[in-house]
Formats: sequence, C-alpha cells, structure tokens
Amino acid sequence: MSREWYPIRVVGCGSPHGDDAVAWDVIRRLGDVGLPDGIELHTIEGGHQLLDRLDGQGTLMLIDAISSDAAAGTIHRFDWPELPIDSLRPGSTHDLGPGEALRLAASLNLMPPRVVAWGIEAASFELNAGLSRAVAAAVPELVRRIAEELNHARDVAPAGADHAD
Repeated sequence: MSREWYPIRVVGCGSPHGDDAVAWDVIRRLGDVGLPDGIELHTIEGGHQLLDRLDGQGTLMLIDAISSDAAAGTIHRFDWPELPIDSLRPGSTHDLGPGEALRLAASLNLMPPRVVAWGIEAASFELNAGLSRAVAAAVPELVRRIAEELNHARDVAPAGADHAD
C-alpha cells in the first residue's frame, strides 16, 4: 500500500434507530482494538457530515447498515466505484444519505483515491429500538475484518512512510 492511502478515515454512518446504529457500534469497538497510527475514526448521522471529512486524499472506509435482499446480519464489502449506492441508507429532503454524499463528493473532486464500504444487512430501522439479534451477532466479525484490513494497510505501507497528516 502506498503512502497516498493515508490518512485512512473510517466513518460510521447511522442514527440511534434500530440497526441503523450498527456503524456507531462498530466504530466504538474499533476504538478499543488498538488500530495503527494514521487511522481516524468518525461517527456521522448524515451525508453532509461525510462531505466534511473528505478532501480528495487518503482512504475512506465507510460503514453503514444496508438494505438489500440478503439475510439480516450479512456482511458486505465493496470498493468504489462498484459500491451499490442504492443499498445504503437513503437521504431525505433534509439530509443527504451516504450514497448521495459519495456521488456529490465524486463530482466535487473530494473523493479519496481509495473508497471501501462495509455494511451489515439490516433487519429493522424501528425508532428507539436497539440492534436486532442478527445484526448484533455480526458486529464482532465485522470489527475483526475491518481491523484486519487496517492492520494489513500498516504492514504493507512503505518503510518510513509518515502516516500522520
């Protein structure tokens, strides 16, 4: 991995409602596993906050609850531009969703050279509910996979590369 992939920004997009909170839980747990230097962890509620984190440099690793035809708790990984944006949480008339924010970032030249999206298939977005059983059960595995990928990034970076910007 080359130096231009740093900094790595890991951004969990969500809300406090049901399985939409999964990314926040993943970010919290990633903060406890001892990640390499140069990794930034962020939680956001909307796509406009995602745009605030992008500057056309480094790597974006986006985490979100997704909705497709897969079973609840299924873990997905996509690389931009093959990311199926329509499976990400949609925006509203008041806020951009992460998919819309990525499209806008690309048109504004704010997209970093590398974008990876991780998601867990959601079961429920019910107000004031916690994570569904299937989603909660998948969280430790998603944390493990993301931490493994982030540690691999450190291991293959050029010797002496300064990762803190």
